Amino acid sequence: MNRPPFSPDVALSARRALGMSPQQVAEQMNACGVPTDVSLVHEWESGEHSPAEHELIALADVLWCRTTELMGIGEPCTLTQHRLARQFTTAKLARSVGMDTVLYERAEEQGVWPGDERQTAALLRLLNLTPLQLYKVTVQAGPSWPTATMPPKSTPNRVRSR
Repeated sequence: MNRPPFSPDVALSARRALGMSPQQVAEQMNACGVPTDVSLVHEWESGEHSPAEHELIALADVLWCRTTELMGIGEPCTLTQHRLARQFTTAKLARSVGMDTVLYERAEEQGVWPGDERQTAALLRLLNLTPLQLYKVTVQAGPSWPTATMPPKSTPNRVRSR
């Protein structure tokens, strides 16, 4: 599994701004159901190790910040980043849009959205995306992008001179 981008400096600053110790972060992570010990928190903050997706989501909750802040990005620019910005694991989002998890993971890896109209509508709603934003992070594919919705190519009328 690929690990999301992570900014150790942001995590450290967020923890310190809350006045929390690494031990308290670990305890809160455990309370969220994500097994964590203080040494792992130190490894994240030193950049020796990056959190997995489910750890990143829980850490954002514990540190009262957005996942995009912890990822060190301003605006999400991939389907994966949009998903993480809304704090969805792949399995939870796939289930929520009515898609097989493996198929959804493939969509993120390949940058191709294979969903039907219902799945596409659910994805747009859950990730708070516009159709244009989805188009920008994926390749046009499948029945969710019928050609009738795409603007036709215009061909200029040529006037023949005599």
